Amino acid sequence: MLSGFVCKIVEYPADTIKVLEQTGGGRFTGPVDCFRKTVATSGFLSLYQGLGAPLLGSMAENASLFVSYGYIKKVLAVDEEAASLSNPIPFWKLVLAGGGSGCASTCVLTPVELVKCRLQAQLNSPSAEKLYRGPVDCIVRTVREDGLTGLWRGNLSTLMREVPGNMAWFGVYEGVMRIVQTVRRYNKKKDVPLLWSALSGSCAGIAYWAVPYPADTVKSKIQTDPRFHGQSFLTVFRTVLREEGVAGLYRGCGVTCFRAVPSHALIFYVYEMANRFLLQF
Repeated sequence: MLSGFVCKIVEYPADTIKVLEQTGGGRFTGPVDCFRKTVATSGFLSLYQGLGAPLLGSMAENASLFVSYGYIKKVLAVDEEAASLSNPIPFWKLVLAGGGSGCASTCVLTPVELVKCRLQAQLNSPSAEKLYRGPVDCIVRTVREDGLTGLWRGNLSTLMREVPGNMAWFGVYEGVMRIVQTVRRYNKKKDVPLLWSALSGSCAGIAYWAVPYPADTVKSKIQTDPRFHGQSFLTVFRTVLREEGVAGLYRGCGVTCFRAVPSHALIFYVYEMANRFLLQF
């Protein structure tokens, strides 16, 4: 929980820049231009627009991810205590468990992402008057206009991001850890120093965003742009591709992968530290 809080605070300005690039329709030439224009127009603190929702949601997000990941590994008969350098866990089981954890986290993440993206996207509006005053106002207005299910607008897009994203996330993490374990001849995964967990987490963070990034762009469009209301994932994907090209699907990807390096290193460092502590009991 603590790592999730710290990560959100540290990486949130970069996340805001990502959403502004995704929803700005080519208004910015890149992340630096987006940063300069946003700070000049709305001030530096505007980069923390909508922070409250994901800050609270990070608890449920990390809990749903790691708890479901651990549960699916148990269902797949993964015995981490018995695993060793000579008896490794089948890699496909770890990747499959990662994909399953993405399914579990989607239901939690979609409302959080919707509120966050709508508050962030307001910075693209030239009007001084904002539609939403804050997270609570955004939730109330959304439920009033679209019903309770309106909070889950973009759920399929989130699923399309989370399943392959978490397959890549956990897959790359476990893969890099296994390489380290093999090269350095550590018999057990728990013998690998925690700093290697941080390095593996950084690689995993880049993979998590780079692999499903177009789906995240489509999600942001569906959740923030009224003209895409009620349209399917495929329809919005084709529209973005037609109007903005392939580059439009990857706007903000660079800064997103960059900010993933320190934040995901911290997440996995804390995860492994807690996991090793609990295995002692």
